[in-house]
Amino acid sequence: MSVNSLFDIGSTSLRAVGKKIDVTSQNIANAESEGYRRRRVSLSSRSVATTGLYASNGAQNVTSSGVGIEQFERVRDGMLVAARNDAQSGESAAREEGRVLGVLEGALATDTDTSLSASLQGLADGFSTLANNPESQGVRESVLGRARQLTDTFGRLDQRLGELTTNTENALAGNVEKANGLLDKVASLNEQIESARAGGSPDYAAEDQRDQTIKELSKLLPVEAQENRSDGYTLTVDGMTVVQGDDATTLSTENKNDPSKPTRVEFGDTGVAFEPSEEGGGEIGAQARLLNDTLPGVQKDLDGLAESVVEDVNEEHRKGFDQNGDDREDFFKPSGTTAGNIELNVDGPKDIAAVAGDGSGNPLPGDTTPAQTIADVASDLTTGATDLAVGVGTQVQEAAAKEEAQAAVGERVQAQIEDVSGVSVDQQLSSLIEQQQQFAASAQVLTTAREVSSTLLSIAR
Repeated sequence: MSVNSLFDIGSTSLRAVGKKIDVTSQNIANAESEGYRRRRVSLSSRSVATTGLYASNGAQNVTSSGVGIEQFERVRDGMLVAARNDAQSGESAAREEGRVLGVLEGALATDTDTSLSASLQGLADGFSTLANNPESQGVRESVLGRARQLTDTFGRLDQRLGELTTNTENALAGNVEKANGLLDKVASLNEQIESARAGGSPDYAAEDQRDQTIKELSKLLPVEAQENRSDGYTLTVDGMTVVQGDDATTLSTENKNDPSKPTRVEFGDTGVAFEPSEEGGGEIGAQARLLNDTLPGVQKDLDGLAESVVEDVNEEHRKGFDQNGDDREDFFKPSGTTAGNIELNVDGPKDIAAVAGDGSGNPLPGDTTPAQTIADVASDLTTGATDLAVGVGTQVQEAAAKEEAQAAVGERVQAQIEDVSGVSVDQQLSSLIEQQQQFAASAQVLTTAREVSSTLLSIAR
């Protein structure tokens, strides 16, 4: 081995180990940086030049060339990242559904005096008391008060549902705008990263930022990322491409604030709507389900219950006579009943029909069958109100269970990601000590080469 070879080996070793020290220091410095993926340098022996071959023993005359950087890479496991993003999408969807339905559950709560079931039972108790005291004006006033409380409760719940729907629509519009910003950011980072690669200097910080952006996006949408070396990440949502290279597709909300049409999230100008499955889909998927299925379903049940109250109570009320001697009168206004427009048809306490007739158009003061029957009907209808509240409560519990399950999956996968790609400060410090020793050894090679060179020069003189 020549002196020149010693200088060559020592200098290349110093440069290579110096790069490793730089990378290790970078890892330690960014141990707490969110989204940072550990960097790694791989070394390999530099190519060996062969100058000849002796036929006698097969020995080669070689020139040693030291060590070089084989690969400088950012450590990342794409499958784990995809699994984490998928779990996060499901967790965010369940949390959003639980949040909205929790508000609705509070409005439908059955453990308050102003609840729908309590108001219906109050009407039932009022008519039951009226059956025992058909002539009492105080009892009749009480029945009217309880009936007004019931219509007010229906109206309050209808208004609360409307507010919840409007708030969810606004939240959906805000999330779509946020998602569009993140999609544009990924497209911009694609361009930046590919430009850096083309220039021979990969921008790993931008790659970290791109992964972090996709992580944020997965909270809103069930996004999938596929890496394409020619133009960066291609992002898809339910098979629709939303980012390809530096081009991003803008999402939009259609039919907003039009109750006659479902709220749709569409992909650009394609006319194709994002249709989330029964669960998951990020916050946008959850909000789309709430607006198109869950909240309209509750509204339908509430309107159906209001209609049943009107029809069933009116049917029995028409069979009785009021204190004015009139029969065939409705207790509630009958046409087009919904929870939002249910109204009383009776004007005062004397208009309440409490007694039956003799079949000849005359009242029977001692027969209060109509009042008692209305009491029974109203009491039976409390089951529908209770079922409505229980149904929403069950959905809240299911959403909480899904959120917990997805959070557990996400935490487990994130721990695996940290094992693969995260920075262990203790491990990096240990590596730094080894690299310092390697650097010192490489420096010693150069020192030895210098000493040998000096000795040879002194001999030559």
